[in-house]
Amino acid sequence: MIIILFIAVGVFVMVNFNFTEAKAFIRAHRGQAAIIGVGIYLLLGFTLIPASPLTLFLAVYLGPWETVIIAATGNTLAAILEYQIGQTMGDVFNFEANIQKLPFGLADLPMTSPFLLLAGRLLPLGKQGFSFVCGAYHVPFSKYLWTSIVMYILTAAVLAFTGAGLMNLIENLINQI
Repeated sequence: MIIILFIAVGVFVMVNFNFTEAKAFIRAHRGQAAIIGVGIYLLLGFTLIPASPLTLFLAVYLGPWETVIIAATGNTLAAILEYQIGQTMGDVFNFEANIQKLPFGLADLPMTSPFLLLAGRLLPLGKQGFSFVCGAYHVPFSKYLWTSIVMYILTAAVLAFTGAGLMNLIENLINQI
């Protein structure tokens, strides 16, 4: 029901969305746009809807540097909440006692390995699940946090700078025509 409501709101916004007004609002109220952006990233963190379009949108209107900060902050806050939920769920369902029953050798994964923690952030549609699992495995929070921050900054930077550069290139090509 929540997913259907979220999709309906998304369709309504897209139908009634005016990019010119949004651009004017974002440029006139950068601070509010940043807070709203962090909130949207936080909400998207609990859905399977990718935040990449938001990153590209903000990169064009706010600039890539601000977008990296906003995206990394919002995604990190969402990851912290997901980790805490995973930790609580792991405690409730006695996850540690049942780890050996996991299929495909998942019990043998080196969950505290920084390399695995960094790579886990690249799972398509699996970032949220990975955060829950890290919480359930009781991965040390400090290690979980720094690996999350590093990957969110890197992925946001790649998206923001690539997207802003591509939009500038398209804009220049259109102006030359």
